[in-house]
Amino acid sequence: MSEHPETSSLRVLSAQILSQTLIFAVGKTGNLVERVILAADTVATLTLGVSWSAFCVFHAFSANMVNVCPLVVGRCTGELDHEGARAAAGQALLLAGGWGAVGIVLAGAAGVAAAFAVEPARTAALFFATQALALGPLLGTSALTGYFTGTMRLGPRILMAVSIVPITVHLALAWLLAGLLSWSVTGAGLARLGAALAALVATLALARGELGGLVAPLRRPNRVLLKAMFTEGSMLGLQQLVAAFIVLLLYLTALRAGDITSAALTLSHSGVYPLLFSFAWGSSQVVGAAAAQAIGHGDNRELACVTWRCLGLSAVLAFLLPWGAFAVCGRPALAWLIGASPDGEAILTASVGLMGLLAVFFVFDFAINFLSALLRASREQAYLLKTTVAVAAGFGALLMVLPARMSGLCLIGSFIAAQAVWAMLLFLRVASRWPVRSTMPKARTACSAGTGFREDNKGQLKVLNE
Repeated sequence: MSEHPETSSLRVLSAQILSQTLIFAVGKTGNLVERVILAADTVATLTLGVSWSAFCVFHAFSANMVNVCPLVVGRCTGELDHEGARAAAGQALLLAGGWGAVGIVLAGAAGVAAAFAVEPARTAALFFATQALALGPLLGTSALTGYFTGTMRLGPRILMAVSIVPITVHLALAWLLAGLLSWSVTGAGLARLGAALAALVATLALARGELGGLVAPLRRPNRVLLKAMFTEGSMLGLQQLVAAFIVLLLYLTALRAGDITSAALTLSHSGVYPLLFSFAWGSSQVVGAAAAQAIGHGDNRELACVTWRCLGLSAVLAFLLPWGAFAVCGRPALAWLIGASPDGEAILTASVGLMGLLAVFFVFDFAINFLSALLRASREQAYLLKTTVAVAAGFGALLMVLPARMSGLCLIGSFIAAQAVWAMLLFLRVASRWPVRSTMPKARTACSAGTGFREDNKGQLKVLNE
């Protein structure tokens, strides 16, 4: 089928999906524990949800500037350009360092704002400041992990560094700061900062065997490759920024709908739902990296094989396992999570209703992530950006004509309608262009840009400095 059939085998794909799932689920478990600790304080719960959503608007852009790493590394690996793959990871570390510096500046600005604000705005600003400080470590870990994701070599040691170590630190600090010391949302922010630092230190320690090859390109940055990754990452970042803005609109509208609706949305959508989405997120990450390798090979048969096998695995792992478990113990789990809240019964009723709609939303959310991963691998970032902007504009217009204090069910129903349109637009693009022509992606890859090639106006590669 290809020069590297092992990358599309069920064994490799399954192992990589499970690894990515664990990384995602561990982080979301820590966030959920924070919500349990703060459940008795409705104001703190609302502050955490809105402040985190606001930070995600900024984080979405910077993270995707770095998350282009596994795609570029995958294409380079597919072309058997292992030096180019290491160089791409090095440039990703450079981008992570730059955004980490921006995060420090933002943290300083948020700290100044907190000094002149009153509660709960002061708490929200302090939480934002801690997350801005954590940005550099988070992106550095993402760049290192992206190299192993792109080469389809995400093994147990790296997995331990980016999952077991940070969740241990996160839970310990959350219990101490937000629980025992009652530092509320600020304590939760410090717990996340500690987890991010622990993840970076552990990843650097366990990946030290690869660091020489990854850090070497930083001494003499490849400006052509860096520019190519910056351009591709900017498109992905803008697309994800707009997507995060859609979610922020959802939370701001929920605030207008009342405390019960907002608290239920925070618990269900940003608390429980991410855990159910873990396998779906893992499969989308793996299909993106594996598809990028197949495109680098120029083998459409492998590309189709990767796509269908990841889709088949997702049907079992992403749908049956998590939602089957939720059907059995979902309501008791929700009741336990909000047991300390003074409005527990009302929030429980609203949360159960929202989770029913989120099960429908899950289908479209999974489709968007899976299809977007395929389009990113084939360098369709411009189309992704245009469709996301169109959906955001449509969702914003819809919220403007709906009642100001709509029910939670109506709010999520509107959100689902926007996601359904988004998924359909992506599906039409993939259906019309998949599999991609084997010659085009290879002619456009950033690896070629970084190793002495350029693309002329006719789409043909010419060697520089002949």
